[in-house]
Amino acid sequence: MINGINNTKYFTNSLQKKDSEPKKDLDKDAFLKILMTQLKYQDPTNTMDDKEFIAQMSQLSSTEQIMNMSKSFQKMVSSQMNLFKVQASNLIGKNVVVENNKINLTGGFSDAIIYNLEEPTKVYVDIYDNKDNLVYTKDLGIQEEGMKTFNWDGRGTNGVGLPDGEYRYEVYTYKNGKKEKIGGLDGGKVDAVQFNDNQFYVLVNGQKYSTENIIEISEI
Repeated sequence: MINGINNTKYFTNSLQKKDSEPKKDLDKDAFLKILMTQLKYQDPTNTMDDKEFIAQMSQLSSTEQIMNMSKSFQKMVSSQMNLFKVQASNLIGKNVVVENNKINLTGGFSDAIIYNLEEPTKVYVDIYDNKDNLVYTKDLGIQEEGMKTFNWDGRGTNGVGLPDGEYRYEVYTYKNGKKEKIGGLDGGKVDAVQFNDNQFYVLVNGQKYSTENIIEISEI
């Protein structure tokens, strides 16, 4: 005869053998099935006491409440995401300034490298190809504070023209002997908003930027 304590282990193992891919989490139905099996096969001379029964029923109730809370939370998140989409779509047609560190080289002409200086400082620029090889570096000298622009001629440090494509750049200075990056910028009108894997993006000047990179929004 199977007693009330060993019964749970016995029937849990039995259920697992029948199911080639057992559930990792014990849901409400499985919990209730095991409990009813315990009651059916318990030793009549050693039945489950009231406290144990109440405790197991309380656990069942808690399991059901957690499952219901999870469903409610998922609905809330879905509703919130829809609200965010509506709010993000309001960016269309507005001017934004975004953090940027990439430029495109086409026919020997590249996008302008734009950056902002909060104080006069000596500025350097490095440009890397799509394999992260340093292809160009230049000391731009000491510059006054304010918005600045650097136009790259599409040539490497050795003076040889480089192939068209996308390049990454770094604008930086040195303070107390340590390299300090100066974030590059891009800006323009938001032409569209895209949603991908719960992430939000804006299209500016034909480039896609995460909304996390937006640092300024203004009306046209």
